[in-house]
Amino acid sequence: MGWFVQAEAPPGALFKTFRNVVVSGAAKDSDVAFYFVHWFADLAGAEPYPLDGCNKFVLKFPQHVLGQFLASFSIVQDIAVHPETRVLEEYYKSCWEKNAEGRPLPAGPGSIAQMRLVLMAQGDSKVIIDEYNKLSFVDKKVLNNEMACTGCAGQQFQCDPLTGQETAGKGPAILVYYGPALLQKPGRDNPRGALVILTEIYRKTRELFPLSAQDVGNSVTVRIDAAKDLECDSVLRPVSGQYWVVSRSSNKDAMLKSLSASELKDVDWSKNVVLSFDKAVRTPNAPKGGGEFGTASVGLASTGSTPWTGIGARVRRMSLFGGSYLPGSWSPSSREE
Repeated sequence: MGWFVQAEAPPGALFKTFRNVVVSGAAKDSDVAFYFVHWFADLAGAEPYPLDGCNKFVLKFPQHVLGQFLASFSIVQDIAVHPETRVLEEYYKSCWEKNAEGRPLPAGPGSIAQMRLVLMAQGDSKVIIDEYNKLSFVDKKVLNNEMACTGCAGQQFQCDPLTGQETAGKGPAILVYYGPALLQKPGRDNPRGALVILTEIYRKTRELFPLSAQDVGNSVTVRIDAAKDLECDSVLRPVSGQYWVVSRSSNKDAMLKSLSASELKDVDWSKNVVLSFDKAVRTPNAPKGGGEFGTASVGLASTGSTPWTGIGARVRRMSLFGGSYLPGSWSPSSREE
């Protein structure tokens, strides 16, 4: 349910198995109701000592989030009569109307991305939407397309059906596990940086799990535990000799890792790809010499000048955007707006 309330997961990963059980008749209405009650009570039981669990539930659980949990139950119970994507879209719209501070309900390209980002951030909705609007065209397109990918064959969101986009009718959809934590913790102080990191994680995960029509009904999960509690600068500008890598561990799973320069030498580049933040951290109208984060290039470009031609060549080939990503160097790429 946490995946649902905080818009963490696409419809397929979230509801497909649950809906199949309900539609098959293996679960009665009373079973579904009991599931919700059990899940709700289990929030306190997540702590090893009952009193500590109750204290956390009552004193530390944000009241507005608790309200969203309770309000979501009536929406999810429609899963027996409506497709997964429709149920989730109705929830997104309902939450937007309650939390968007008078802004009109978005429609068209980017509408699902905006509604999901507001729920993931669980904070000032105006701030997160303003920062989303400041992203480059290329980065917004990544978020728009990936966050509206459903992981359900034959289903698209009505308000953003991905018409004419490469993700339409294809999969797998990507679940960024701990995406909400990224936006709520480091993103509270640096929402722009958190959005840039989230975008790059989607982008590089897609390199490892290419779009195909046969995977339209599938989803993959990328865990970002390693970065969810760090300051954004620790990912945007890793210390010299450190690299952030999305590593594929199975046909359905990947994870974000921090690797040293020596570890990169043994990496299987068919299953790993390095995050690169070159121009992504700059505002669209930033001057050529620098941007909002004080430099035109971070990530690989800021990690020193060790001339590892072999590793650099592999990193360069793994990039979608060309340019030189040898440590200590940078050249313009098509990502610059």
